[in-house]
Amino acid sequence: MTRQSPDTHQRSEPDDGDVVLHIGYILCYRDPNYIRSVSLLRALEACPNVEVVVARNTSRGPWRYIETWRALRRIRATNAPDIYILGFRGHEIFSPVYRMINGAPLVFDALMSPFAALREERKAGLLGRLLAPLVYQFERRMLLRADLVLTDTRLHADFYARTFALPETKVLALPVGAVEPDSNAVTSTLSERSPFSVLFYGSFLPLHGIEVIVAAAALLRDLPIHFNFIGGSARQAKRFYRQCEQLNVTRYTHRQWVPFEQILQEEIPNADLCLGGPFADTPQAKRVVTGKTSQCLALGKATVIGCINEDYGFVNQVNCLLIAQADANALAAAIRWAFEHRASLPELGARGRVLYLERLSTRVITTRLAQALLRLTRSSTTHPTI
Repeated sequence: MTRQSPDTHQRSEPDDGDVVLHIGYILCYRDPNYIRSVSLLRALEACPNVEVVVARNTSRGPWRYIETWRALRRIRATNAPDIYILGFRGHEIFSPVYRMINGAPLVFDALMSPFAALREERKAGLLGRLLAPLVYQFERRMLLRADLVLTDTRLHADFYARTFALPETKVLALPVGAVEPDSNAVTSTLSERSPFSVLFYGSFLPLHGIEVIVAAAALLRDLPIHFNFIGGSARQAKRFYRQCEQLNVTRYTHRQWVPFEQILQEEIPNADLCLGGPFADTPQAKRVVTGKTSQCLALGKATVIGCINEDYGFVNQVNCLLIAQADANALAAAIRWAFEHRASLPELGARGRVLYLERLSTRVITTRLAQALLRLTRSSTTHPTI
């Protein structure tokens, strides 16, 4: 079944000079300023010959669905975008959006798979594993209907193509991105204070390997190293505290939430070493470069990274500290090396920032996305009967 665009939907052919391609970006996520969305919007704004209109929520509760829906109706009526992009965690509104756009090409930022989270990462426990086959059917339906599927790494793109039987050309890997400061604002100075400060921030998901970090901290009790943890739910925090107590880890602080601006302006700059991960060796951990890895590299901080089987140019003790996943001994050894080579960390961070700019930055996202959107506008789009 081929869906035809309505007569009122006029698609523009790219032409150097004038703005010719109209993009409608749709987001309905509990965190409207999540870095993935911020990065994609900045990349779109940097694309040549592109004009972006946004249907995005501002609230975090149930009202966000109404906000996004009203904004989508408005931009469809007044702007008639040539292409729509449904942003991160758009699975729950995919079907109504698909109907509303009435034939225009749809790019779906799938990023992470709900099916994989339930089946591989055991999100929601036994109930999640029981629901996984049903979720798989719904997710596959969405992915087949989309004209282009976005994710973060080539490994994830291969996973989507293999697991959901998608053409490889339909899945595009774009780095998650980061908040990029002005180059003049990036400093990675030698810290003279004691103890040595190690930062981890994140959602305490299984792929992050919090238990690996705590186990590594236990192996470093002989050194004046302080661990700064930010994130996690109340339930996750209780489990974290219990493990710290069991392993006699005492030199740490934990806060469940810190404003992201504070993380960017204070927590990362004030850390001697940042933990990017992932450290857990779960199936998802083997496929990702975490957002915190990109963010810490973008800010020029020495970062410990869990190795995955995709070449991003990470070189141990050159532009990062690269270790095997699920190995507390390796993580402890990397942190010990950083403590003993504190004077080398600013240069390590500076080289990490160079790598970020070359392989993970907004410029990289912009180049890949612009090419994909141009191909999409030049191709005739057919949608299978599902």
